[in-house]
Amino acid sequence: MKPCVKITACLLLLLALCACGSYESRIAGTWQGDGSLDSGMEGADPPPPFDGAERWVFDGKESAVVTVDGRDIQLHYYASDDTLTLNDGGEVSWGVLYERKGDTLRVGGAEFVRVK
Repeated sequence: MKPCVKITACLLLLLALCACGSYESRIAGTWQGDGSLDSGMEGADPPPPFDGAERWVFDGKESAVVTVDGRDIQLHYYASDDTLTLNDGGEVSWGVLYERKGDTLRVGGAEFVRVK
């Protein structure tokens, strides 16, 4: 194989890998909902601070702000292909299912729409 072809193939592969992005960056942005988020974690100790979320702001780098009852709460997050793991800086983390389709983000059973 000619060196130019090898270099071109390597660059195309690198470009494809860079375009994929992380799961965290895929949900970056501001998402607005109706405050109906119920994580289904009744009785959890401590209870998840994001139940009743009205808005999420994900920075794409593992930091998020969730608005619940008009109050902003700082969280750290990690996203996999279907689970959003959230932590408020304490010892407990919460995992909730999520799915993104275009400008819609489903967290648990609640739906959020991208506003930014």
